[in-house]
Amino acid sequence: MANMVLIKLIRSDQKTFVLGTGAWRILSKGLQGIDFPNFSVYSDKNGVGDGALLSGKRIDDRDIQIKCRSVDPKSNQVIRETTLSFFSPKYSYRIYITYQGITKWIEGELEALSCPSENIYRPMELTVKFYCKDPLLKSVDDFGKDIASIKGGFGFPYIECMTEKVIPCYASIYSYNHEVVINNDGDAMTYPRVTINFTGHAVNPKIYKDNYYVRILGTFSEGDIVLIDFENCTIRKNGTNWIQYIDRSSTFTQMGLELGDNKIGFSADDGDGNMAVYVYYNKLYLGL
Repeated sequence: MANMVLIKLIRSDQKTFVLGTGAWRILSKGLQGIDFPNFSVYSDKNGVGDGALLSGKRIDDRDIQIKCRSVDPKSNQVIRETTLSFFSPKYSYRIYITYQGITKWIEGELEALSCPSENIYRPMELTVKFYCKDPLLKSVDDFGKDIASIKGGFGFPYIECMTEKVIPCYASIYSYNHEVVINNDGDAMTYPRVTINFTGHAVNPKIYKDNYYVRILGTFSEGDIVLIDFENCTIRKNGTNWIQYIDRSSTFTQMGLELGDNKIGFSADDGDGNMAVYVYYNKLYLGL
């Protein structure tokens, strides 16, 4: 496994550290906690009769543990100092795990660290343990869809010569229904993020999925940018918190992208043609 696993750690101050190449090699069976998360099933005993009633189930938080060995004993002191200075409980970490060419990531907090220096002439061993409150691994690709996309197509009237030469008469075709189908082929429902770029006047823009929506009350002008994060229930207009301007019937929790096809779209009371809407999402996975 040591030759197939690469781990890149990005600290919350954007400093990086790599395990699996360079100074540290991941031991065989040295990566634990990424195959499948723990889960809990809850039940209540039947008052009468055998068995029980299923009352709930959930995917639990997880721990990820990494064990490595240094490759150059002559550089033990420098390697150890550099390593210990990177790992600190004061920071959060993004853990990018590449296994057989596939990379996924998860956020974690440093839970334990061990790097003893018992014999300076022998390779050192490093053990790092992270606590991950969100147990699902995320795709590296931030998949995006432009709902109001313009795509190339044949213009009208279509013209073709009687010879072998064809006159290419192309036009831009707008997606007038302002909807797009997004296929989520991950392992779990995921919440999208939406960016709205306004190219002109628009009133009360709305992002909808099925019968649910988030509607923002107000008038927007050319150059305005609205960012909606459905997972964290936030709205920002030009970098400023704008959550207080949503329609009271709006819902964030019902805007998740379920497994399979999801239809998501946008509209406005006026000026929806002046909205360029982009939907971004990470696919979620139970393991690697």
